[in-house]
Amino acid sequence: MPEPVLEVPGPALIETIEVPAALPLPEDDVPEPDVAVSEPLVEAQPAPTLEETFGEDGPYALPYAVEPPYSQVAAHIEKTLIGLLDDLSLPERHKAQALEMRERVARGLNWYELIPVLDDLAVLMLAITDSGQHEFETYLQQLNERLEGFQSHLHAASAGHADNSSAARELDTQLREHVDGLQSSVQGAADVDSLKHILDNRLEGLLVTMDEHKHERDRREQELAGRLQGLSERVANMEHEALGYREHLEEQRQKALLDPLTGLPNRAAWSERVEREIIDWQENGGHLAMAILDLDHFKRINDSYGHLAGDKVLKIVADQLRKRLRGRDFIARFGGEEFVLLLPQTSPAAAAQVAEVLRATVEACPFHFKGERVVITTSIGLGAFRSGERGDQVLKRADVALYRAKEQGRNRVEQS
Repeated sequence: MPEPVLEVPGPALIETIEVPAALPLPEDDVPEPDVAVSEPLVEAQPAPTLEETFGEDGPYALPYAVEPPYSQVAAHIEKTLIGLLDDLSLPERHKAQALEMRERVARGLNWYELIPVLDDLAVLMLAITDSGQHEFETYLQQLNERLEGFQSHLHAASAGHADNSSAARELDTQLREHVDGLQSSVQGAADVDSLKHILDNRLEGLLVTMDEHKHERDRREQELAGRLQGLSERVANMEHEALGYREHLEEQRQKALLDPLTGLPNRAAWSERVEREIIDWQENGGHLAMAILDLDHFKRINDSYGHLAGDKVLKIVADQLRKRLRGRDFIARFGGEEFVLLLPQTSPAAAAQVAEVLRATVEACPFHFKGERVVITTSIGLGAFRSGERGDQVLKRADVALYRAKEQGRNRVEQS
C-alpha cells in the first residue's frame, strides 16, 4: 500500500535513540479521503516544516539511546515520582511523610536509592488506602450518631406536640368547669350585688386560667422552635459533609478512569461508556460502530529506540487520534499499543471512512531519528452493532477484523 502523507493536526511528541529509520519517507502525496459522517472531523492543520519536523529537538524526534543507563532516565523517573506524589490526595497525618519523600527524590536518586524510595512509596500508598477506608468508616459512624441525635430531636418534637394537644384538652375542660360553675353561681345568686361579685370572681379565675395556658403554650412553642432550628442546622451540616464526600469520591473516580500515560480514558471508562452507548442505541435506533486500533510492529519501536521512545509514540498517537475524532466519538487506551473507538450514529461505511482518516493520520506523523524518517503505522478492525448484540461480541468481531488487517500486510482498515 502506498504511504500517504496527510496534513496532520499540529506536532505531537517523541524523542529517541540509536538505530536508523527502517522505513522510508513516503514519496507520493495522497489527498485525505472524504468522510461523509453525521459530524465533520476536525480540520487538519498545516503540516510542520522540514526544519520543524527533522530538527534534532523537534517534537517528533526519537531519543538516542536504545536502553539508556540509569543516569539518562533518572530525571524522567524523578519527574514521574514527584508528579505522582503531588497528585496524591493525602490525609494530614501523611503529608509530612510524602513531603520528606518528595525532597529525597528532588535531591536526585542513584539507582541503588530508587528501590527504597519505591518501597516507601508503596507503603505510603497502602497507608493512604487504609486511611481513606478508616476515614470513611469514621464518617459513617459519625453520621449514625448524628442520625440518632436527629431521631431524638424528632421524638422530643413529637412529645412536645402531644403535650400541646394534652394542654389544649385540659384548657377545654377547665373552661367548661368555669362556665358550669358560673351558670350554677348565677342561678343561686340572691341579689344583684352578690351576682356581680360572683361574676367578677368567676371571670377572674377564667382569665387566670387562660393566662397560665398561654404562658405554658408559649414556653412549649419556644422550646419546639429551638429543637427544630437545631434539627435544621444538623441537616444542613450533614448535607454539606455529604456533598464534600461525594465530590471527593467523584474526583477519585474520574482519576481512576484515566490512563496516566496518554491521558485518554482507560479500560474501566471504556466499559462504562459502552454500556451507556448501547442503551442509547437500543432506545433511539440508528447506528453504532466499534473499532480496535493497534500500532504495527510496536515491539520493534521499543526494542530499537527504547521504552521512553515507545511511550512518547503512544502519547503522540493518542493526541493525534483524539484531535481527529468528532465530538461524540469516544476513544480509550485498551492496553499496550491498542486503542478502542466508539462511533455513535455512524454507519459502517462512514465508520470505515473515519477509520481510514485515523490510519492515514498516524502514518503521516513525521517521527524521525537523527534526521531520517521513521514511519509508524496502524491497523484497524471495525465492527458495527447488530440487533441483540452485546458489546463484547462486537469487540470480538472487530478484533477478528484487526487480525485480518495484520495478516493482509498491516497499515489498513478491515471490517467484520
